[in-house]
Amino acid sequence: MNAFEFVIVIVILGFIYKLLAAWMRSRELSRSNDDSANANVAAMQQRLGQLEERVQVLERIVTDDRFELKQQFKDLAR
Repeated sequence: MNAFEFVIVIVILGFIYKLLAAWMRSRELSRSNDDSANANVAAMQQRLGQLEERVQVLERIVTDDRFELKQQFKDLAR
């Protein structure tokens, strides 16, 4: 192998290294994006659970007989 072939091989190896490094970085970024998306989904599910609890409490208050009686008193006072 002469010096010219050796230089060509070194240059090709350099390009291959850069391609592999870029590929590995892109895979890592896609994984971190997937992790953040999963975190967003988990946060939204937790928020949805909280909202469902609040709606249940409000339904319980509105369907309570005492609430209806209070509403009737308010209507009479007007």
